[in-house]
Amino acid sequence: MNGYNRNVKNIKTKLILFVILYGLLFRTGQSTQAADLAVEKSQFYDLPLCMPGYYPKDPGDCLPLGPSQTIKNLREQGFTYPLAGLRAHKPDPALATIPVRVARITGGETHIYASLDDAIGGGTVLRTIPDGASRYVAMIDQASSGERTFVRVQSGGWVEATPFYSWPKWQGLEFFATPESDFGWTIDFTASYTAPGFSSPGSGQNYDKYQSFPIYNVTEAEGYEWYQISPTEWMPSLKSRRVVVDTRTPEGVVGDRWINIDLYNQTLSVYENNELVFASLVATGSGELYSDPGTYRIYQKLELDQMQGSYTSDRSDFYYLEAVPWAMYYNHAQAIHGIYWPAMLGFTQSHGCVNMFPGDANWLFQWADVGDYVYVHDPSGQTPIPTPTPVGTPAQELIYPTPTPVN
Repeated sequence: MNGYNRNVKNIKTKLILFVILYGLLFRTGQSTQAADLAVEKSQFYDLPLCMPGYYPKDPGDCLPLGPSQTIKNLREQGFTYPLAGLRAHKPDPALATIPVRVARITGGETHIYASLDDAIGGGTVLRTIPDGASRYVAMIDQASSGERTFVRVQSGGWVEATPFYSWPKWQGLEFFATPESDFGWTIDFTASYTAPGFSSPGSGQNYDKYQSFPIYNVTEAEGYEWYQISPTEWMPSLKSRRVVVDTRTPEGVVGDRWINIDLYNQTLSVYENNELVFASLVATGSGELYSDPGTYRIYQKLELDQMQGSYTSDRSDFYYLEAVPWAMYYNHAQAIHGIYWPAMLGFTQSHGCVNMFPGDANWLFQWADVGDYVYVHDPSGQTPIPTPTPVGTPAQELIYPTPTPVN
């Protein structure tokens, strides 16, 4: 019995000691947790906000909240901070000056006469230019007789024509560094939208014709591509064109420099050392006279060239163009060249050539060498691919024929 009592007494003693010890430990734990929480709260609320910027990891000495959190959210959507502009500039405006004076011929079939008196009085005819919608001559002098204007043609003779003093002077962009994302140009005065779709509210921002903009995201809505040009703005492809930045060497190109012609977006890009160095809008072949997709090489460069031709049975599309500036032939009669006559870039409208405004054609003419690659492609797949080269056909005969120029 005494043993039993001793055991019970020992158990009670141990139980009392356990309760006392547990109470001490519990109170110590509470104090420690409270202290840790206080320290944590103190550390959290005592830290300053970080300077606005992108913080992929917790900096530890500041809170990446507020503006920094917004920047992080934008970064996750593809926007850089600060919003990076294109590291590019317009080329020298002097490049847009054409090296000759030109005059436009209007009316029907037109004669070129041996002298000014012959032109005024209908005397000796040297040659005749058929009727056509687009006819221009290179001139070296002019004279008036009453209300009639005559020009002395560079190739010889006099013709009644109107001197042409105004030509397109817009230029593309020359790059210091390859952009991190695609970019584009408007092709008409247009407004941006707050979301993809023409039913979306307008952003209140308007853009002039041929104004450049960055592209951060691309989606489709209502049958058009839509380009996100800022966190709150979208631009439709209906009134803009996109330059797809791609520094990878195209199939068939050897080396690290080439000219990229995008038939779908109507843009031309120039790459050197696998970096974008120049880009602009163009106007390529229309309808059945499309510019052929493929990989070619420039085989002839002409500072000035004469182009003429017709592709309809009634010859209603006849054109006669003297002194076409900065022509670079790459595929039979198809060439990249400058235009001084009225045209709209960003649309297919030529007879197969790649039309550029004079300043851009001049820039490219100075950059390009005979033998440089020209990569022509249509990302949409809508433009037919030319018939492959027959096996055994000498490349020189196929790729470098004597040109029959077309505009």
